[in-house]
This record gives sequence, structure tokens and C-alpha cells, in this order.
Amino acid sequence: MTGANPFIVLSYVGGPAILTNAAALLLLSTSNRFARAVDRSRFLTGHFAELSPAARLELGVSGRRVRLIARAMMNLYLSAAAFSLATLMSIAGAVFAAFIPGTAFDVVVIAAACSGFIGFGAFVVGAVMLVIESRLAVRALTLEANEALAKMPG
Repeated sequence: MTGANPFIVLSYVGGPAILTNAAALLLLSTSNRFARAVDRSRFLTGHFAELSPAARLELGVSGRRVRLIARAMMNLYLSAAAFSLATLMSIAGAVFAAFIPGTAFDVVVIAAACSGFIGFGAFVVGAVMLVIESRLAVRALTLEANEALAKMPG
């Protein structure tokens, strides 16, 4: 398989490697979102007695956001790990193809493909959870803005 063109390995390694990077970048921004959502939730919890009815609703939304982001991060970590494993398995597959053809190569290819599919599924689930969380964040901001507008004189 790799005997004709040694650069063919790059095509098998490139996809999972790029997706590993994408998952890691999404994780980085999600970590920041998580920290901000936790801070907001702690602020609202710390001032619970003083909260208006709208802010108490926001506290519930904030809790949902924290849980969603945590689950999204879990999926994104799984995605990054699975894509990394797929990259390593693709490299191992190239080595096996050159030196140990046959069943060992087939096992490595199947393992790399399964790892890639798991990574892709986890990436999509994590991304969908972040979309849902973004919608919740907008809902919380809308509640807060509506309450602020209602308090304005005039």
C-alpha cells in the first residue's frame, strides 16, 4: 500500500491530525465559556436573596448552561483523544503495511477507522451541545435586558 507512494501515509494521518487540532481549539474556547458560566452561576447563587424573579429564572438557565458546557467538554475531550488515537493508529498501520502485511494491517486499519468515527461523533455531539448552550446564553441575556428595560423610567 505505501510502497508505491510513501506520502500516502500523510493523507491517512492528516485528517485525524487536523481534527485533533480542531477539537483542541474548540476545547480551549469552551473552557473559557465554562469558567464564565460558573462565575455567573456563583454570582447569582451568592446574591439569591436579592434576586428579582427574572434573575432567579436566569439562575436556573445558568445551571443548565454549566451542565451543558461540562458535557460538551467531555465529548470534546473524547473527540480529541479519539482523533489522536486514530492518527497514531494510521501511522502504525503504515508501518504494519510495510513490514507485516495481512491481518495485523487490517486490524490496525479497522481500529483507526473506529477511533476516527468515535472522534467525529463526539465532536458533533459536543458542537451541538455548544449551540444549545449558546441559545440558553442568549435567553439569559434577553431576560436580563428585558428586566433592565422594565426598570428604566419613562
